[in-house]
Amino acid sequence: MRKELPKFFEQILNITDPWYIEKIEQQGNTINIYVDFKKGAKFEYNGKYYSAYDTVQRSWRHLNLFQYETYIHARVPRIKTDDGTKTVEVPWARKNSGFTLLFEAFILELYNHMTVAEIAKKYNTTQNRLWRILDFYVSKELEKQDFSKEPIKTLSVDEIARKKHHVYLTNFLDVEREKVVHIADGKDAETFLSFKERHTEKNGDPKDIKSICMDMSVPFKAGARKHFPKAKIVFDKFHVLNVLSVQLDKVRARENKGYHEILKRTKYLLLKNPNNLTKKDKVRLDELMEYQHLDTVQAYGLVLEFKKMFDYKKPSYAAKYFKRWYEKVMKSNIPEMIKAAKTLLNHIEGILLHIKTNISNGKIEGMNSKLRGFTKRAFGFKTLKNLKITIFIALGKLNLTPA
Repeated sequence: MRKELPKFFEQILNITDPWYIEKIEQQGNTINIYVDFKKGAKFEYNGKYYSAYDTVQRSWRHLNLFQYETYIHARVPRIKTDDGTKTVEVPWARKNSGFTLLFEAFILELYNHMTVAEIAKKYNTTQNRLWRILDFYVSKELEKQDFSKEPIKTLSVDEIARKKHHVYLTNFLDVEREKVVHIADGKDAETFLSFKERHTEKNGDPKDIKSICMDMSVPFKAGARKHFPKAKIVFDKFHVLNVLSVQLDKVRARENKGYHEILKRTKYLLLKNPNNLTKKDKVRLDELMEYQHLDTVQAYGLVLEFKKMFDYKKPSYAAKYFKRWYEKVMKSNIPEMIKAAKTLLNHIEGILLHIKTNISNGKIEGMNSKLRGFTKRAFGFKTLKNLKITIFIALGKLNLTPA
């Protein structure tokens, strides 16, 4: 049985001729598998076969065997080719990796359920080594991008902040396919140049992009108009309602100083989707609505009224509804809501285009919600590069499988 053990491990580790397992040793909590190659073996490079002229010692971390850390050790041949001296690639690991292909595949799957820090601790390795695995496979898949085969028709652009809003990333998402296709540093107009260069490099045609959904920032509008002049700029429901939510919270914060007992612990109550309120929330909200003299209560009512505009199917009807709503806001004399209404008026064309184009709110809101989840976790990432890797793994729909 002992003699058959190396053969068994050769099969499950993809160790094939001329490679063979010389011996297996267990030392404390570690299992060491020693691999060698047959004497006189020749190795292929560019269609030719060469004999080894010397070897270098290499080791690779493998999947744990039961409770034991497992390593493969081998003397790897070097060959003299027409292109110079080359180190032979082994079948159980990729070039320049300190891990076997099976271990890397395991890490890629594990990262869907654990953080890099947790994996590193559990498997007694460093975070940097694990990030290098993730970076390799993400980069490898991104190189396969071909926008001529997957043309982007509707592009959604959204930024996330890291380090208390001092560092930003801008994400470019293919709405139809619900995936991130590019991540640029910053949140200015140049992010669109970064995407355009990537899009062109990967065989994209700017004419394919019919609509660009984004927030109402001046830099974003400038970048979109400059680099994609034929695309329609659309302000989707998610970002439009966020303008109102921000100003509603400012009203609450202002009045909270004088009406603290009434408004305490109401921030998230007012910002929550009414459909997601618990029974306790609904009771609390009904009690709050009795204070109609408060600007906060009136502003909340104006926000709810505005949301009804998105029930219209025709932009012309929605425009008439907006006009009536806008006049009502002006008469309210609530400065924060007046500011919000003026912002929306300045962008009404793009808001109405959202209704006209019928771009899926669910897809955009779902992706934006996930991106905001990364914003909350962003403090845990030591580098922006690692945050980008994480976003691509979660939302890039990449085929991350070792060869």
